[in-house]
Amino acid sequence: MAINITKKNFQTIKTLLEDKYIAKNLFSSKKLLEEFIGCNCVYVSGKPALIYLNDAEALFGIVKSNGYNVNCIEDLDYFIEEKNEPKSRDEIADNYSHTKRVESKSFNGLMISVFDKLEVNYNDKKQYFYALDGSGLFLHYTSKLQLDDDVIVVGVENPQVLWYINNYKHLFENDKKYLFLCISEYKTTYQYKWIESFSGEYIHFGDFDLAGINIYLNTIVPKLKKVKSHSFLIPDNIYEIIKKKNYMLDYSNQTKYLNITSKEDKNLQKLIEFIKSHKITIEQEDLSNYKIV
Repeated sequence: MAINITKKNFQTIKTLLEDKYIAKNLFSSKKLLEEFIGCNCVYVSGKPALIYLNDAEALFGIVKSNGYNVNCIEDLDYFIEEKNEPKSRDEIADNYSHTKRVESKSFNGLMISVFDKLEVNYNDKKQYFYALDGSGLFLHYTSKLQLDDDVIVVGVENPQVLWYINNYKHLFENDKKYLFLCISEYKTTYQYKWIESFSGEYIHFGDFDLAGINIYLNTIVPKLKKVKSHSFLIPDNIYEIIKKKNYMLDYSNQTKYLNITSKEDKNLQKLIEFIKSHKITIEQEDLSNYKIV
């Protein structure tokens, strides 16, 4: 169910974006605050409690997923200055002919793909999902998806990777069943609700940098309380690939994640230490059919 964001909420969000922090008692929507915290947009600290901005783009993504088309601080003014009731398309077009400000809630759900034909229980019926290169299958949040115990869910950070997932088939075991789920930059409410209900095996396929590892450890893992196992995908030759790529620019933008650690996963901790030591990273797209020459 989408969250109704009031005029007062939008005023508070604008202050948070401008000042980078606000007093917690100024934030009147507990449900919306929980969404922001759950998606690592903000964090709460101190006495008296303050809400600190952590990721502005992700915050805009949460607002958008609840039906409000905002991409920058200026867009918030439309909802602050206008009446709080949702606008019809005609009303919006009169004032903002170049774009629609209140979006349909239709695109709240799951974007998935598969390697091969996969049998699932969808809306209480046995059905099949099929591979379609260059595309993904969208499941609306009102639908019901159930998987067999042997199907592994792989969370994929970048939509482009999910659409061309067969380019990454060499990273996965041939004798296992996988369903790939897009954990995109602009996350929808239902993605996290579904993950929280999943009880099978989960693998996270993200970027091989501190920001990607941070998303896994601090946003995804806390929602995997019911899964039987979870891990971060680390190919056997990842260190050689990262060295060969020697991409240093991205690391300089990730200094705020230098304190992250993985106490439970030694392999992931090794990757963290490698990235910090060599100050190089690689994006998941770079593993497309990649072979060390």
